[in-house]
Amino acid sequence: MQNLTVKIPDNKLAFFLELVNSLGFVKVEKQEAPAQVLSKEHINLVEEERKKIKQNPDYLLDWNEARKSLKLD
Repeated sequence: MQNLTVKIPDNKLAFFLELVNSLGFVKVEKQEAPAQVLSKEHINLVEEERKKIKQNPDYLLDWNEARKSLKLD
């Protein structure tokens, strides 16, 4: 027996499951998307940035000022 992984839009899932069942396939399993796992290094970087922001809210740029510096072609 073969396994097949198919990505189906949320709004089509019920239709797809009904179709697969009506074709007589043995088993239909709904699988949840795997949780994303962050490395320890990534977590440490995020925590460092959060600390900087908490200690000095001016560390971040004002959106209106930052937007002016973007170059969109």
